[in-house]
Amino acid sequence: MPGRENRGIGRNLALGLAAALLALAGGVAPLGQTWAAGKPGVEEAPWSYSGERGPEHWSKLSAAYERCATGQLQSPIDIRSVQRVPYTPLVFKYRSQSLEAVNDGYGVHLLAPPGSELRVHGDAYFLTEVHFHVPGEHRVNGQAAAAEIHLIHRDAQGRQAIVAVPVRDGKRNNSTLTRIIDHLPLLPGERVLYRNLGINPVFLLPSERDYYSYTGSLGTPPCSEPVLWYVLAYPLELEAEQIRSLARATGANARPVQPLNGRPVYAALRH
Repeated sequence: MPGRENRGIGRNLALGLAAALLALAGGVAPLGQTWAAGKPGVEEAPWSYSGERGPEHWSKLSAAYERCATGQLQSPIDIRSVQRVPYTPLVFKYRSQSLEAVNDGYGVHLLAPPGSELRVHGDAYFLTEVHFHVPGEHRVNGQAAAAEIHLIHRDAQGRQAIVAVPVRDGKRNNSTLTRIIDHLPLLPGERVLYRNLGINPVFLLPSERDYYSYTGSLGTPPCSEPVLWYVLAYPLELEAEQIRSLARATGANARPVQPLNGRPVYAALRH
């Protein structure tokens, strides 16, 4: 979930210089530019999750955002009627990395260095970033999760695949997610790098990895289509206070569900 789906792809020279300065500073540095539309430093028409620049107005803010209103494959969706298909596992080959994150004012994004990938039916999609939505964007039978993690991937041809992980209130505590939340940049434009704080995105996945799949879009302007979505059927659990901490970093950043327009939604469930 199903969102700023392609902001983390690549790093330009300016971000490289910022990283070097950040390392010297030992922790936190301002980003100093917009983290927009998949390419750091690219200018875009400002938008919002509410008010006069909210989702219902995105298509009017820029000609580049027209697809947000005219697209027939928009995300997120409410998953209700599904077609069962044989279970084929999503194969996650993620590597450990330092915790590096940026707050772009629309949400918080973990940057992923090269080397981590998702394999689907033998095709390789490379992890580019991880980001968070509060509350969850996708719905299942009308119900949204308390939060949602999006793991963003792109293949060698530029096609995108997003894995959405629902997060719910619970008594279990995911230690990797807790570590991330405790170190997220809280201010727009802030970027952090903790070289000695290791994380592996694979631990942001539940042990049960049944999933729903459908063809959708980016959940933020320019709402590009198509994007392959894999929405995990089982959630991670996180304590309520940690979800509130995540919300303080991201703000309310969920796009409303979009019309299905006759698209099939497939369920790859083992039981």
